[in-house]
Amino acid sequence: MMEVDIEKKSKEIQRIISRYTKTSFVCFFADFIRHHPERSNTGFSNEFKSKLKDSLYLIMLRLSSKEEGIEELFYSHENDQVLRQVAKILLEITNFYLSNKNLESLVEIEDERRKRLVHELVFKDYFQNGVINYIEQEYNKVIRLFKPYQNIIKERLGIQLDTLLDMCYYSEKLYREKSAKSKSFILDNDLKSLMTRLAQGQIENESFQEELSKLPKKTYEAFSNFFDKPHDCLLFFKEDYYSVFNKSDVDIFCELFSININDSFDITFYSQSNPLEDSPIIKINENEYLNVYQKQLPTALYRLLYKTLTQTSKEREQLNRRKGKVVLENQTLEVFETFFKKVKNLIFFTNYYVDDFIEEKDILIIANKKAYIIECKSSRNREPKRDIKMAYQRIKSDFRECIQKGYDQCYHVEQKMLNDEKIIVRTKNGIHEIITSSIDDIFTIVITSERFASIQSDLGLLLKRHDIEDLYPWSVCIDDLEIFLKTLNIKFNNPVRRFSEFLEYRELLNERLITRDELDVCAMYLKNDRNFKENCEAEFVILTDPTLQSYFDQLYFEKKLRFKLLDL
Repeated sequence: MMEVDIEKKSKEIQRIISRYTKTSFVCFFADFIRHHPERSNTGFSNEFKSKLKDSLYLIMLRLSSKEEGIEELFYSHENDQVLRQVAKILLEITNFYLSNKNLESLVEIEDERRKRLVHELVFKDYFQNGVINYIEQEYNKVIRLFKPYQNIIKERLGIQLDTLLDMCYYSEKLYREKSAKSKSFILDNDLKSLMTRLAQGQIENESFQEELSKLPKKTYEAFSNFFDKPHDCLLFFKEDYYSVFNKSDVDIFCELFSININDSFDITFYSQSNPLEDSPIIKINENEYLNVYQKQLPTALYRLLYKTLTQTSKEREQLNRRKGKVVLENQTLEVFETFFKKVKNLIFFTNYYVDDFIEEKDILIIANKKAYIIECKSSRNREPKRDIKMAYQRIKSDFRECIQKGYDQCYHVEQKMLNDEKIIVRTKNGIHEIITSSIDDIFTIVITSERFASIQSDLGLLLKRHDIEDLYPWSVCIDDLEIFLKTLNIKFNNPVRRFSEFLEYRELLNERLITRDELDVCAMYLKNDRNFKENCEAEFVILTDPTLQSYFDQLYFEKKLRFKLLDL
């Protein structure tokens, strides 16, 4: 591939967009991030590879410029042409980093090509993928991990954890109220009639504008403001919160989660850490703020609390142990207990030992003569470096400490079940004997707290099996597991049988799967199980359709896929 001067291209984009004022630019793209799904994906937006990540990068690239800018950015044909030019250059940058090479074979490729492929996939996953889960899951993640530390949080941040959570909830509530108010004009019957006549070509634009101005002042102003300032519902003032929260808490909240539009930033490269990931609000002036990336608020809260509570190596070690040994294992157990609750022939073992082996295992489930050997791993998944050699070593190290280790622990139990007539399972509740001939099938599952995306979905890229004939485990992030199992319960009368069927075929996709999210694979099965099985039994490389995510979104917005918020 032709070399690309990444810095030069980034500076070129910055020069182009610096014609616009900072305020109009950030407001335009905040509106684009939040509302683009409601609009037709035409013009420049159709050329963005990742509407979220590309927009966040452009915002910070603009804020990193010292130019004031004199033009206002709004939707127009002229501005669309400028943004098309920006999108074209941005595509050159991302293509240079993220080109999909080596898709013809994921197995029989030499070591150096494999390293390049792994690096490209992980880089793309990290910098172009937004977190794909539901906001209740993010709130619950905060509550599960940080609930015991409320006094320390208050001491170090000067604000209660429950207040921080309530303010995040309220932020979304406030947006929805303002959004509904901004669209109130659609209830005016005279405007509806006028819009219908315009759509049917019964009046010209000039006549439309004239008749529009004759409508009631409230309707006319709401209509005009909606089109002139579509970002208005994303703006808020501190006073909007004062009626519900203490002024000091509001001040702390705004300070913790906002960046100042007039601060100095130094963002040039697409792969740099974006400040909006930790502070998804922009302070426009002394009292006015813009929600740029509202869904990120609970995630930013999680990051803030983790940093606040790990100021020493001892604190980090203790919190990480709780994150994995307590939180992840308990959540995994809850998810599976809910899923298997209607099964009559069911046995759960947790924190167990097999025979005389001294290493503790996490979860073993025997349901309807099928064994599910489950290991929970909460290890780091660090930001990849641009240098391939250094990046690959980091990627491999993180994978080994998490997924590989989980697989190795599952493998020991699996081999015992396959080769011994009986095994002895020891738990704190006693000793249990399992006759292995009573088990018809065995599945190994590695649950992770973090998403490893492509290298987790296709374990053929990095997992070292003990024997080439051994079956691959299924490795999945806990959020994706929860979503998938809930959906199986919604869609099927016999979800447990469907789950074992999915696992049986899913194993066959390793060594020839390109996907950025395991939920894409799950949706393939849920939408068309017959086609899914045929793909699994084929030999060609499978590249999943990213729009499959909408399968779960539809259930979520129809309020069929639900997540209960935990109590603090």
